[in-house]
Amino acid sequence: MTDIYSTKHIIMGDGERYKLLVNANTGIPLYYPTLYITSQIRGGGQSVSTIQSFITSLKVLLRWSDHYSLDMEERFIRKEFLTLQEVESLRDFCKKPLKEKEPEKSNVIALKRIREGARMAMSKTTPGVYSHTQYNRMTFIADYLKWFAEILTKDRHDQADKSYITAMHKRIKAHRPKKKRRTNRDRDEKGLDLKIVDQVMEVLKPGHEKNPFHDPGVQVRNALIIAMLRFLGIRRGELLNLRVEDINFVSNEVLIFRRPDSLLDPRTYQPLAKTLERTLPINDKLAEKLSKYVTAVRSKFPQARRHPYMFITHKAGPYQGAPLSNSGFGKLMKEVQGISENFAGVHAHSFRHTWNYSFSVLLDTSKEEISSEREEQMRSYLMGWADGSGTAAVYNRRPIKEKAKEAILEHQKDMMKEGVFRDGEK
Repeated sequence: MTDIYSTKHIIMGDGERYKLLVNANTGIPLYYPTLYITSQIRGGGQSVSTIQSFITSLKVLLRWSDHYSLDMEERFIRKEFLTLQEVESLRDFCKKPLKEKEPEKSNVIALKRIREGARMAMSKTTPGVYSHTQYNRMTFIADYLKWFAEILTKDRHDQADKSYITAMHKRIKAHRPKKKRRTNRDRDEKGLDLKIVDQVMEVLKPGHEKNPFHDPGVQVRNALIIAMLRFLGIRRGELLNLRVEDINFVSNEVLIFRRPDSLLDPRTYQPLAKTLERTLPINDKLAEKLSKYVTAVRSKFPQARRHPYMFITHKAGPYQGAPLSNSGFGKLMKEVQGISENFAGVHAHSFRHTWNYSFSVLLDTSKEEISSEREEQMRSYLMGWADGSGTAAVYNRRPIKEKAKEAILEHQKDMMKEGVFRDGEK
């Protein structure tokens, strides 16, 4: 079954990135989804990534309604809102991967078929999406259907209709999967083993025999990318958003800027800096290598002179010399992960976690006495977090837990010396 819904990506005259849900056959935007995106999401100041999440969720809703031949507009005009069985069916459909092909469409709408179809949608042979993905899909769908029902009945609905619409909205949200409680391990233990980090940096050195990238220029670029992630702890979006002018080769500083909807960025999927703007110092050696990349490698690509972004695509083709894209960066990381089984956990954000661990250890071994409040302020600035957000405190848990483990093991040793085991065991 060919999906008749697709996403259209637009870069407006002022640089704003925008997305629309269109009919794949005609290219015409779908009226009500476009109205909702414009008035509720974009009008509410939400980001383009939120628009994409909504579009993905709405594709699921539309495929579900098409599969069961449910005309939602006609139903809502007749004031026939979703039943409990339909909500359950929709819930199960939201577990399905969006790219999965659907079985043959039927014009027969029956309660039994909806129930059976819902069970078949998640057969053992079909891997489902993560629960948080299903949760987000159902949240978007619930909000959209509530708005959609209110729009279609606004000129003739009474208090009872409003109650039915509200009940449908609550029912869909009530069927979302429970959110898993985040544990301390979610953040403070996601860093890489420092030995693994050293191995990655060693293998990616230009000229290393195990370097999976053969082009000398690509090797230089990739080594610098990993170095920036390792030494600065910056996000992927911040790295890809970096411009040559952001690096001060006199003072050896890197400026992290937020540039949403930049006219100078030709990438449809513009990498964005999510954190606060800041200035980060770099050492002489890293500054020198960055300068050499700009003057001896990047300068060889004519298209690179048309934009200011630091890291570029080297592969031959229409995008050669263009700014490195999110997908290009993803391919780089996938290649690195394939070097060794030990590298499977290597990704951009793992370097950020590793940086925070290293920073904690550095401060713990420092001769200067630094208060926990001062440490949190320093970490928040370097990471681009707002003061008092509490994010900085999370990343200090891992070294604290390591110290706690050492302390309790030492305590157990002392207890064993005192003859805790009464049966004579040692």
